[in-house]
Amino acid sequence: MLIKDFYTIDSCSYNKSNNNISANISINPDHDVYQGHFPGQPVVPGVIQLQILREICEKEFNKTLNITGSSVIKYINMIIPDKNPKLTIDISIKEVDGAYKIDGKIVEEDTVFLKAKLTLSNL
Repeated sequence: MLIKDFYTIDSCSYNKSNNNISANISINPDHDVYQGHFPGQPVVPGVIQLQILREICEKEFNKTLNITGSSVIKYINMIIPDKNPKLTIDISIKEVDGAYKIDGKIVEEDTVFLKAKLTLSNL
């Protein structure tokens, strides 16, 4: 993980028949990152949300991946660590020319926090 102890993966599975990864994670609401983002009103930084998508894919494919492109990044709702400590990550994957095109979402029940279409490559 890029940021130590920021989150833990509670469960993660890759369904090869439909090229979908589903993971459940727990956010550490006491992490030091919230001292700067933002004191008194902590919010999970957007760049960390993208990092979580990347790291989940790295774990499942057992390789180092980099975000090399994006066509959509929509932050729909703020993730407030005290109110939203348990999140679900849904990622659809398509392999194209040696890269992974992913369509990822971070959700909690019916609330969508992030929708992103990214390209991940093993550089």
